[in-house]
Amino acid sequence: MVNWLKFLTNIITSEAFLEPAIMAILGYGIRLYGKNRKYRIILDITVDIVDYIEEHYKEWGIRGSEKMDKFLELFTEEFKKQIGRKPGKEELETARIRAEAQVQRARRLSNNKNK
Repeated sequence: MVNWLKFLTNIITSEAFLEPAIMAILGYGIRLYGKNRKYRIILDITVDIVDYIEEHYKEWGIRGSEKMDKFLELFTEEFKKQIGRKPGKEELETARIRAEAQVQRARRLSNNKNK
């Protein structure tokens, strides 16, 4: 084996290198899992709340932007229950965009059924 390759192999397989590398990889994986879990929770909460609001907005007497205000209120409460803290600005924006997309999909489906 070439000397530089042997030297490099010895460094890479040493405990001084492997332990921090493994810890870094584990930390990265845990962080990705946490973000993915949070994103799934945001999506699940959003779909449930949009459906809930669409079923009850008439009896509550709300329309338009009031529905979004209600969504954000309910989303914040449910997010805090599941995650343990209030959602941040980015999380609220993601939820708002997802909610609007959910409503648009429902409208398109409804319009296609009525044709």
